[in-house]
Amino acid sequence: MRTTVQIVVIFFVLLSFGFAKYRYEDKLSRDMVSLKLIQPPLREGTSLQLGQTGAAVALGGLRSLVAAIWNFRAFLHFEELDWIKVEETYEIITTLQPQTIYYWDTGAWQLHTNASSYYKEKEDLSPLRQRSMRKRYIEKGSSFLQLGIIENPDDWKLHRELSRVWTDAHKLPDIERAMKHFDDTLKCDSLPEFKRPQIQRFKYYAMTRLQSLHQEAYRYGYDLFKESPDNHLPKLSCTLFALQNSLDIPQNERIPDSELFPSSQRQLEWLKNYIIHEKQGYPMDGVRLKIQQLETSELFKY
Repeated sequence: MRTTVQIVVIFFVLLSFGFAKYRYEDKLSRDMVSLKLIQPPLREGTSLQLGQTGAAVALGGLRSLVAAIWNFRAFLHFEELDWIKVEETYEIITTLQPQTIYYWDTGAWQLHTNASSYYKEKEDLSPLRQRSMRKRYIEKGSSFLQLGIIENPDDWKLHRELSRVWTDAHKLPDIERAMKHFDDTLKCDSLPEFKRPQIQRFKYYAMTRLQSLHQEAYRYGYDLFKESPDNHLPKLSCTLFALQNSLDIPQNERIPDSELFPSSQRQLEWLKNYIIHEKQGYPMDGVRLKIQQLETSELFKY
Protein backbone atom coordinates (compact mmCIF):
# COMPACT_ATOMS: atom_id res chain seq x y z
CA MET A 1 0.00 0.00 0.00
CA ARG A 2 2.83 2.32 0.95
CA THR A 3 4.59 1.61 -2.36
CA THR A 4 1.43 2.45 -4.27
CA VAL A 5 1.11 5.78 -2.49
CA GLN A 6 4.76 6.60 -3.23
CA ILE A 7 4.26 5.79 -6.92
CA VAL A 8 1.16 8.01 -7.07
CA VAL A 9 3.01 10.88 -5.35
CA ILE A 10 6.00 10.53 -7.68
CA PHE A 11 3.63 10.43 -10.68
CA PHE A 12 1.89 13.66 -9.66
CA VAL A 13 5.23 15.35 -8.90
CA LEU A 14 6.52 14.43 -12.34
CA LEU A 15 3.23 15.48 -13.95
CA SER A 16 3.31 18.85 -12.18
CA PHE A 17 6.95 19.37 -13.12
CA GLY A 18 6.22 18.45 -16.75
CA PHE A 19 3.26 20.81 -16.91
CA ALA A 20 5.27 23.67 -15.39
CA LYS A 21 8.12 22.95 -17.81
CA TYR A 22 5.73 22.89 -20.78
CA ARG A 23 4.18 26.25 -19.80
CA TYR A 24 7.61 27.81 -19.36
CA GLU A 25 8.95 26.47 -22.66
CA ASP A 26 5.74 27.41 -24.49
CA LYS A 27 5.94 30.99 -23.22
CA LEU A 28 9.66 31.13 -24.02
CA SER A 29 8.99 29.84 -27.53
CA ARG A 30 6.22 32.40 -28.13
CA ASP A 31 8.43 35.20 -26.82
CA MET A 32 11.27 34.13 -29.11
CA VAL A 33 8.89 34.04 -32.10
CA SER A 34 7.57 37.53 -31.29
CA LEU A 35 11.16 38.80 -31.05
CA LYS A 36 11.86 37.09 -34.41
CA LEU A 37 14.63 34.99 -32.89
CA ILE A 38 13.05 31.76 -34.17
CA GLN A 39 10.44 30.87 -36.76
CA PRO A 40 6.93 29.86 -35.64
CA PRO A 41 5.95 26.20 -36.12
CA LEU A 42 4.61 25.11 -39.49
CA ARG A 43 0.85 25.35 -39.91
CA GLU A 44 -1.05 22.08 -39.85
CA GLY A 45 -1.01 20.32 -43.20
CA THR A 46 2.01 22.22 -44.56
CA SER A 47 4.29 19.17 -44.31
CA LEU A 48 1.91 17.20 -46.54
CA GLN A 49 1.94 19.99 -49.13
CA LEU A 50 5.73 20.23 -49.07
CA GLY A 51 6.21 16.51 -49.60
CA GLN A 52 8.48 14.21 -47.61
CA THR A 53 11.79 15.72 -48.72
CA GLY A 54 10.68 19.34 -48.47
CA ALA A 55 9.18 18.80 -45.02
CA ALA A 56 12.36 17.10 -43.79
CA VAL A 57 14.48 19.98 -45.07
CA ALA A 58 12.13 22.61 -43.59
CA LEU A 59 11.99 20.89 -40.21
CA GLY A 60 15.75 20.50 -40.35
CA GLY A 61 16.24 24.27 -40.21
CA LEU A 62 16.43 25.18 -43.90
CA ARG A 63 13.01 26.79 -44.17
CA SER A 64 14.36 29.88 -45.94
CA LEU A 65 15.89 27.69 -48.66
CA VAL A 66 12.65 25.73 -49.16
CA ALA A 67 10.69 29.01 -49.26
CA ALA A 68 13.02 30.39 -51.94
CA ILE A 69 12.54 27.25 -54.06
CA TRP A 70 8.76 27.49 -53.70
CA ASN A 71 8.91 31.18 -54.60
CA PHE A 72 10.49 30.16 -57.91
CA ARG A 73 7.70 27.59 -58.31
CA ALA A 74 5.13 30.35 -57.73
CA PHE A 75 6.70 32.35 -60.58
CA LEU A 76 6.26 29.36 -62.90
CA HIS A 77 2.58 29.14 -61.91
CA PHE A 78 2.28 32.87 -62.61
CA GLU A 79 3.68 32.35 -66.12
CA GLU A 80 1.03 29.67 -66.64
CA LEU A 81 -1.64 32.06 -65.30
CA ASP A 82 -2.65 29.40 -62.78
CA TRP A 83 -3.89 31.72 -60.03
CA ILE A 84 -5.17 28.94 -57.77
CA LYS A 85 -1.71 27.38 -57.61
CA VAL A 86 -0.08 30.80 -57.21
CA GLU A 87 -2.26 31.44 -54.17
CA GLU A 88 -1.67 27.98 -52.68
CA THR A 89 2.08 28.28 -53.21
CA TYR A 90 2.34 31.62 -51.43
CA GLU A 91 0.31 30.21 -48.55
CA ILE A 92 3.01 27.56 -48.15
CA ILE A 93 5.84 30.07 -48.59
CA THR A 94 4.47 32.41 -45.93
CA THR A 95 3.99 29.47 -43.57
CA LEU A 96 7.67 28.67 -43.99
CA GLN A 97 8.79 32.30 -43.67
CA PRO A 98 6.00 34.28 -41.98
CA GLN A 99 8.32 37.09 -40.91
CA THR A 100 9.63 37.78 -44.42
CA ILE A 101 7.55 40.73 -45.61
CA TYR A 102 8.63 40.30 -49.23
CA TYR A 103 6.65 37.05 -49.54
CA TRP A 104 3.45 38.54 -48.11
CA ASP A 105 3.79 41.60 -50.34
CA THR A 106 4.57 39.59 -53.50
CA GLY A 107 1.87 37.00 -52.88
CA ALA A 108 -0.75 39.69 -52.33
CA TRP A 109 0.42 41.59 -55.42
CA GLN A 110 0.03 38.48 -57.58
CA LEU A 111 -3.60 38.27 -56.44
CA HIS A 112 -4.86 41.86 -56.19
CA THR A 113 -2.99 43.14 -59.26
CA ASN A 114 -1.95 40.36 -61.64
CA ALA A 115 -4.89 37.99 -61.18
CA SER A 116 -7.48 40.79 -61.02
CA SER A 117 -6.04 42.40 -64.19
CA TYR A 118 -6.13 39.02 -65.93
CA TYR A 119 -9.86 38.66 -65.31
CA LYS A 120 -10.50 42.29 -66.18
CA GLU A 121 -9.06 41.67 -69.66
CA LYS A 122 -10.48 38.15 -70.17
CA GLU A 123 -12.88 38.78 -73.05
CA ASP A 124 -14.45 35.31 -73.12
CA LEU A 125 -16.14 36.05 -69.78
CA SER A 126 -19.32 38.09 -69.43
CA PRO A 127 -18.88 41.60 -67.99
CA LEU A 128 -20.63 40.46 -64.79
CA ARG A 129 -18.28 37.48 -64.43
CA GLN A 130 -15.27 39.66 -65.19
CA ARG A 131 -16.17 42.09 -62.45
CA SER A 132 -16.99 39.30 -60.00
CA MET A 133 -13.64 37.52 -60.51
CA ARG A 134 -11.73 40.79 -60.50
CA LYS A 135 -13.29 41.81 -57.17
CA ARG A 136 -12.72 38.33 -55.79
CA TYR A 137 -8.97 38.48 -56.40
CA ILE A 138 -8.63 42.03 -55.13
CA GLU A 139 -10.29 40.84 -51.92
CA LYS A 140 -8.01 37.79 -51.84
CA GLY A 141 -4.94 40.02 -52.12
CA SER A 142 -6.28 42.25 -49.34
CA SER A 143 -6.99 39.24 -47.11
CA PHE A 144 -3.49 37.91 -47.75
CA LEU A 145 -2.00 41.19 -46.53
CA GLN A 146 -4.25 41.02 -43.47
CA LEU A 147 -2.83 37.58 -42.66
CA GLY A 148 0.65 39.04 -43.02
CA ILE A 149 -0.28 41.76 -40.52
CA ILE A 150 -1.46 39.15 -38.02
CA GLU A 151 2.03 37.62 -38.22
CA ASN A 152 3.78 41.02 -38.31
CA PRO A 153 1.43 43.50 -36.60
CA ASP A 154 3.84 46.42 -36.45
CA ASP A 155 5.24 46.22 -39.97
CA TRP A 156 4.24 49.52 -41.57
CA LYS A 157 4.82 48.30 -45.14
CA LEU A 158 1.97 45.77 -45.01
CA HIS A 159 -0.43 48.39 -43.64
CA ARG A 160 0.69 50.81 -46.36
CA GLU A 161 0.13 48.20 -49.08
CA LEU A 162 -3.45 47.76 -47.89
CA SER A 163 -4.01 51.51 -48.16
CA ARG A 164 -2.64 51.37 -51.70
CA VAL A 165 -4.94 48.51 -52.69
CA TRP A 166 -8.04 50.43 -51.63
CA THR A 167 -7.01 53.77 -53.18
CA ASP A 168 -5.80 52.40 -56.52
CA ALA A 169 -7.96 53.98 -59.23
CA HIS A 170 -7.21 51.01 -61.51
CA LYS A 171 -8.78 48.55 -59.05
CA LEU A 172 -12.01 49.07 -57.11
CA PRO A 173 -11.17 51.95 -54.76
CA ASP A 174 -12.87 52.10 -51.38
CA ILE A 175 -11.68 55.30 -49.70
CA GLU A 176 -13.47 54.74 -46.39
CA ARG A 177 -11.84 51.33 -46.13
CA ALA A 178 -8.46 52.81 -47.00
CA MET A 179 -8.67 55.39 -44.19
CA LYS A 180 -8.28 52.72 -41.51
CA HIS A 181 -5.17 51.38 -43.21
CA PHE A 182 -3.61 54.84 -43.48
CA ASP A 183 -4.23 55.36 -39.76
CA ASP A 184 -2.80 51.92 -38.94
CA THR A 185 0.30 52.75 -40.99
CA LEU A 186 0.82 56.02 -39.13
CA LYS A 187 0.44 54.26 -35.76
CA CYS A 188 3.24 51.76 -36.47
CA ASP A 189 6.33 52.26 -34.33
CA SER A 190 8.36 50.82 -37.20
CA LEU A 191 7.36 53.64 -39.58
CA PRO A 192 10.51 55.71 -40.29
CA GLU A 193 9.99 59.37 -39.45
CA PHE A 194 11.15 60.47 -42.89
CA LYS A 195 8.27 58.42 -44.38
CA ARG A 196 5.58 59.89 -42.14
CA PRO A 197 4.94 63.12 -44.15
CA GLN A 198 4.56 61.09 -47.35
CA ILE A 199 1.99 58.74 -45.79
CA GLN A 200 0.13 61.77 -44.38
CA ARG A 201 -0.01 63.33 -47.84
CA PHE A 202 -1.28 60.08 -49.38
CA LYS A 203 -3.97 59.92 -46.71
CA TYR A 204 -4.96 63.52 -47.47
CA TYR A 205 -5.14 62.88 -51.24
CA ALA A 206 -7.41 59.88 -50.62
CA MET A 207 -9.68 61.95 -48.36
CA THR A 208 -10.15 64.57 -51.07
CA ARG A 209 -11.59 61.89 -53.38
CA LEU A 210 -14.59 61.32 -51.10
CA GLN A 211 -17.03 64.23 -50.92
CA SER A 212 -18.26 63.30 -47.44
CA LEU A 213 -14.70 63.79 -46.17
CA HIS A 214 -14.05 67.15 -47.87
CA GLN A 215 -14.41 69.23 -44.70
CA GLU A 216 -12.09 66.94 -42.75
CA ALA A 217 -9.72 66.70 -45.70
CA TYR A 218 -9.45 70.48 -45.95
CA ARG A 219 -8.49 70.83 -42.28
CA TYR A 220 -5.98 68.01 -42.62
CA GLY A 221 -4.45 69.38 -45.84
CA TYR A 222 -4.40 72.94 -44.45
CA ASP A 223 -2.38 71.77 -41.45
CA LEU A 224 0.02 69.83 -43.68
CA PHE A 225 0.58 72.84 -45.92
CA LYS A 226 1.24 75.16 -42.97
CA GLU A 227 3.38 72.59 -41.19
CA SER A 228 6.26 72.43 -43.66
CA PRO A 229 7.43 73.88 -46.99
CA ASP A 230 8.17 70.26 -47.96
CA ASN A 231 4.41 69.85 -48.33
CA HIS A 232 4.10 72.72 -50.82
CA LEU A 233 3.73 70.27 -53.67
CA PRO A 234 1.67 70.67 -56.90
CA LYS A 235 -1.00 68.09 -56.05
CA LEU A 236 -1.45 69.29 -52.48
CA SER A 237 -1.71 72.92 -53.57
CA CYS A 238 -4.21 72.12 -56.32
CA THR A 239 -6.44 70.03 -54.07
CA LEU A 240 -6.46 72.79 -51.43
CA PHE A 241 -7.36 75.33 -54.12
CA ALA A 242 -10.32 73.17 -55.28
CA LEU A 243 -11.48 72.36 -51.74
CA GLN A 244 -11.54 76.02 -50.80
CA ASN A 245 -13.96 76.55 -53.68
CA SER A 246 -15.95 73.39 -52.97
CA LEU A 247 -16.45 74.31 -49.31
CA ASP A 248 -16.96 78.01 -50.09
CA ILE A 249 -14.28 79.04 -47.59
CA PRO A 250 -14.46 82.82 -46.90
CA GLN A 251 -11.74 84.81 -48.69
CA ASN A 252 -10.18 86.06 -45.47
CA GLU A 253 -9.78 82.45 -44.22
CA ARG A 254 -8.34 80.98 -47.42
CA ILE A 255 -4.74 80.27 -48.27
CA PRO A 256 -4.25 82.84 -51.06
CA ASP A 257 -3.17 81.70 -54.52
CA SER A 258 0.06 83.65 -54.09
CA GLU A 259 0.93 81.33 -51.17
CA LEU A 260 -0.40 78.12 -52.71
CA PHE A 261 1.50 78.57 -55.98
CA PRO A 262 5.01 79.94 -56.66
CA SER A 263 3.75 82.07 -59.58
CA SER A 264 0.73 82.47 -61.89
CA GLN A 265 2.62 80.65 -64.62
CA ARG A 266 3.34 77.72 -62.31
CA GLN A 267 -0.27 77.76 -61.10
CA LEU A 268 -1.49 77.37 -64.69
CA GLU A 269 0.94 74.53 -65.30
CA TRP A 270 0.02 72.72 -62.06
CA LEU A 271 -3.74 73.09 -62.54
CA LYS A 272 -3.60 71.83 -66.15
CA ASN A 273 -1.68 68.75 -65.02
CA TYR A 274 -4.06 68.28 -62.08
CA ILE A 275 -7.28 68.37 -64.12
CA ILE A 276 -6.11 65.33 -66.11
CA HIS A 277 -6.87 63.21 -63.00
CA GLU A 278 -10.50 64.34 -62.73
CA LYS A 279 -11.83 60.81 -63.29
CA GLN A 280 -10.05 59.61 -60.16
CA GLY A 281 -12.45 61.67 -58.08
CA TYR A 282 -10.29 64.60 -57.00
CA PRO A 283 -12.18 67.87 -56.36
CA MET A 284 -12.19 70.17 -59.39
CA ASP A 285 -14.31 73.11 -58.18
CA GLY A 286 -13.14 76.34 -59.82
CA VAL A 287 -10.20 74.67 -61.57
CA ARG A 288 -11.42 75.06 -65.16
CA LEU A 289 -12.46 78.66 -64.60
CA LYS A 290 -9.08 79.50 -63.09
CA ILE A 291 -7.26 77.86 -66.00
CA GLN A 292 -9.27 79.98 -68.45
CA GLN A 293 -8.50 83.16 -66.50
CA LEU A 294 -4.80 82.37 -66.32
CA GLU A 295 -4.61 81.45 -70.01
CA THR A 296 -6.34 84.73 -70.91
CA SER A 297 -3.98 86.77 -68.73
CA GLU A 298 -1.00 84.98 -70.28
CA LEU A 299 -2.24 85.87 -73.77
CA PHE A 300 -2.57 89.56 -72.87
CA LYS A 301 1.06 89.63 -71.74
CA TYR A 302 2.20 89.44 -75.34
